[in-house]
Amino acid sequence: MTGMTMEEDWERLGLTLLASDEDKTLILFASNDDLQSFRDRLQAYAQGTPPGQAAPSYNGFITRIEEIGAVEPRDRIGLRLREEGLTAPEDFDADRIFVLDIELWDIGRRELRTRKLEQIAEYIDARGGQVLDRYVGPSITMLRARISGNVIQTLLTVEDVADVDLPPEPDIATGEAFELTIADLPEMDDIEENTPVIGIIDSGINDHPLLAGAIVGAIGVPERLGTADDWGHGTRVAGVSLFGDLRDQIAAGALVRAGRIASAKVVNERGQFDERRLVPSQMREALTALNQRFGCRLFVVALGDPKRPYDGGKVGPWAATLDELARELDSIIIVSAGNRAPRSGNRLEQAITEYPDYLLEPANRLCEPAGAMNVLTVGALAHGEGIGPDLAEHVHIRPITRAFEPAPFTRIGPGIGGSIKPDLVDIGGTMVFDPAVARLRL
Repeated sequence: MTGMTMEEDWERLGLTLLASDEDKTLILFASNDDLQSFRDRLQAYAQGTPPGQAAPSYNGFITRIEEIGAVEPRDRIGLRLREEGLTAPEDFDADRIFVLDIELWDIGRRELRTRKLEQIAEYIDARGGQVLDRYVGPSITMLRARISGNVIQTLLTVEDVADVDLPPEPDIATGEAFELTIADLPEMDDIEENTPVIGIIDSGINDHPLLAGAIVGAIGVPERLGTADDWGHGTRVAGVSLFGDLRDQIAAGALVRAGRIASAKVVNERGQFDERRLVPSQMREALTALNQRFGCRLFVVALGDPKRPYDGGKVGPWAATLDELARELDSIIIVSAGNRAPRSGNRLEQAITEYPDYLLEPANRLCEPAGAMNVLTVGALAHGEGIGPDLAEHVHIRPITRAFEPAPFTRIGPGIGGSIKPDLVDIGGTMVFDPAVARLRL
């Protein structure tokens, strides 16, 4: 298309808009009857201007169409697979085994989508593959399967399939520890029983003196993951959720915790999502379980898929599921905008010299699921220049930011339809360049 065409324009023609991109590429669904009706309108336009009219029938609508074509098998290959060099069906080695997520178009009622999904699952089973998980939500329909390359080549030709891709990999990098002893801490408050429970969807949670009395429960989704935090990321997220900026509280001479914590571990000991579960189904089970067991109506999801930046079109299934859950559970879901190491240029020093231009790069857009509309997406501001007492005497240490400037690792919007994203920003830290060790330090 050229120019804007509203979804209502397509609905009047009996067509359903499934997806659109910033370059005005549209994906449409229609029954055979609806498609014939659309072709009839094209034919009416082709016959020229009728008597008594100033322009051909449907002129204002059809003249904005540049090209009409079918979705090709290569169009169904996802971003992560393309980054691995698999850009066409013939690139999939027939005997190689893949674990992939297969998403269907939102083509109608849940019963129809479930039936289509089961047909694909039966085909995978018949071809010697293994279906690991299924998920049918209000709008998202997908399965995860272990299949060979020759089965993938066939699935890429199935019209109901929207996307075939490698599973997401969460970004759970943690910063350097803040060295402090228990004796240095000010007095900590007692938590009342009616304090709100915050659900942390992350890598689990560990016992910690600062969390004493604040953890009301922990689950694994799936249960076999356990609850222990192998990475330390979920425990840190819990700490930020309770204290905010711990440095400020220590400076103020009192530790006040904002709530209690219930944890859902969704990341395994390798720092990856569970191989046998789809991320949308993990999210639905985790948030629903924390809501039902512990009364959580406030959730924090500080995980993201850095290989899926939001490109201005359709959000991914993870984001769409959080949008659904925010409504269904009448809850607030807080999501990180995501982190990205400073880019732009081929020298490490350009993290300083090119700041903040690299924040505007397309690859620095919000990553999945931060583009969700019904969640609060939070970006990061720098707390200062990042040069503490241990670095102040080293004149070669170079700061990147000043206080309250965007952190050099934060991601930016906009969101759906040009909406303002992130919704909020807060202190998230900064980085400095240390040439002595030739690296950026948090």
